[in-house]
Amino acid sequence: MILSLKSNQLIRHNLFIVVLTFSTFLYCNGQTESESHWQKETLNTASRIAVQDSGRIKPLDTFARFRLLRLNGRRIHYTENRRKMSALEWLLDCLFFPEKAKSYNVFLVQNDAVLDSIAISHANKKKRDRYSYNELESGKLKLFELANEFAKIEEKDRNIIQAQTVHLAENISLFDLLIHFLEFTKFKYDIPPESSLSKIFQNKTVVALSDVLYKSDSVIDQFNILKEKSTTKSDLNIEKELEVYRNILNTLDLHSSQSVAIKLFPPNMSYEQEKEWLTPSDLVALKFFHDNELDKHIELLSLLEKLAKNRNDTNTVNNLFSTLTSELNQLSTARGEYKKIPIEVFFYKSQSFYYSLIFFIFSFIIISLSWLKPKIKIFNKLGFLFVTIASFLLTFGIILRCIIRGRPPVSTLYESILFITIIAVLVALFMEWVNRQKVGLAIASILGVIGLFLANKFEVNQGEDTMTSLVAVLDSNFWLSTHVTTITIGYAAGLLASAIAHVYLVLRLIKYKNDDHVTYRNLTRMVYGVICFGLLFSVVGTILGGIWANDSWGRFWGWDPKENGALLIVLWELAILHGRMGGYIRELGINLAAVFGGCIVAFSWWGVNLLGVGLHSYGWTSGVFTTLSIFYISEFLIIIVVGGWLKLSETFVIQKKNYAASTQ
Repeated sequence: MILSLKSNQLIRHNLFIVVLTFSTFLYCNGQTESESHWQKETLNTASRIAVQDSGRIKPLDTFARFRLLRLNGRRIHYTENRRKMSALEWLLDCLFFPEKAKSYNVFLVQNDAVLDSIAISHANKKKRDRYSYNELESGKLKLFELANEFAKIEEKDRNIIQAQTVHLAENISLFDLLIHFLEFTKFKYDIPPESSLSKIFQNKTVVALSDVLYKSDSVIDQFNILKEKSTTKSDLNIEKELEVYRNILNTLDLHSSQSVAIKLFPPNMSYEQEKEWLTPSDLVALKFFHDNELDKHIELLSLLEKLAKNRNDTNTVNNLFSTLTSELNQLSTARGEYKKIPIEVFFYKSQSFYYSLIFFIFSFIIISLSWLKPKIKIFNKLGFLFVTIASFLLTFGIILRCIIRGRPPVSTLYESILFITIIAVLVALFMEWVNRQKVGLAIASILGVIGLFLANKFEVNQGEDTMTSLVAVLDSNFWLSTHVTTITIGYAAGLLASAIAHVYLVLRLIKYKNDDHVTYRNLTRMVYGVICFGLLFSVVGTILGGIWANDSWGRFWGWDPKENGALLIVLWELAILHGRMGGYIRELGINLAAVFGGCIVAFSWWGVNLLGVGLHSYGWTSGVFTTLSIFYISEFLIIIVVGGWLKLSETFVIQKKNYAASTQ
């Protein structure tokens, strides 16, 4: 009794530590340090600026997050004194304080062999570490030379060093574009007092790019007049005047041509007339070579110049950013392209997927404690509460993404991970509600952790915006809502059945309640029921896919790898059901078959994309092969080793019983 009391006290103590750790984590994660050059109000204002990137309109905050993620492998940057810097703060430093940004260790180098190939020292650094632009700058030319050579090799055929060399070169190029985006704001154009330009600029001796653009019509007209005069007579003064004009125009073109990193300006035309937004470089080209009404855009360009000039005056910067944001967003609102920007800003700042993962992790810890001490009911209640909160946050995030994109929840591979995770979790919770054995609750927490971990790993590995524009063949909300959603639910069911089968095999292996045949029979029934559920959706989804293929490509079935993968799922699940009905497989056989069924789902979902052939080859994703290979090897080992051991154990038990019966 004393030991039991001490055990209960220990459990309560551990529970207190878990809750305290969780609360402290949430509190600390919400804290931001105040040693930032940018005021919080300025960052909040700048985050709502709409820009165009990768074919869609997004907040500047989203643009910053994925640029930093691509370079840094994470969405925040830690300064040398370990101050946490947001992606937007980093981006603004790149734009307005480029010399400062060059010293930030934001370039993730996965293997220092890449640095050896470009003669960059990496003493006192780890094999995988982060470097600053200043540390890498001396090797840029050699890096670009090697990257150009390796880029000629197909992406899937490059070795690790070649792929990382190309990736690093691309990252440095992106960074170069960012730090030179506002280069035009630093340069002033000298106007000789004796030239005709002095009259055009009202006797100013120094002007900015915006001043030149305001007077561009007069400058071009006068330049053309001087060129015409130079053809009719030879005059040294005219040649000198022409040289002044040429110098200004050439210098203007040189500096403005570097400002291409961000499409910041919505065009005056309607969305139907012109979909592409403009960079400062585009504004210069349009103003000098086309007849466009761009006074409003030039005014905004002037605001950027004032921002760069007053970058150290935080109050002035805040006011200017407020004006710039308001004016830019009015232009995008007029085109009907701004309304989802505030929703997306909220989506990323809420970090619903991140907190969902945290709740899933803590729910798993609580549920594990409940298995150790089943009589303490608070564990069950807390575990269910945490899983429910995690599921709500995951569902909430998926719904927000659907609203932002105006798409069903499965239009990309990344979204399919999230959708499959929530479907599997909800079905597992339903099973828990039906049988109350805590198996469904445990599986829900485990699948939640695995699914969100994989989604995060996929996003980090790609380093790109996960709300990308769709390829033409997928640009159909009807078929995305029917075929893709249905087939993805089939994937979720297949993986859930495999997960439950893993629980069955592990419990049998450790001989947990070995004589409790009811528990194992219930687990097998769960596997069988989920397979039936998955088969229904897989069949319907496959048929709908054929109808879509007929609509898009003019044939119902073409033995495409993706089509074959869907058919394999249907055939294997049918084989399991027929094998069970015919008595060819029983409890162990059903569970082993379900584990193999998970491998088939993984092949159909990800594996066929690695082939790079067929009409569905647009889904090829780098970095998946290794993960998929590890998964296949581990699953085959489970089937062969664990399944073989359990089968031998069953045979031994049967033979032992037969021998005992024969000797009586």
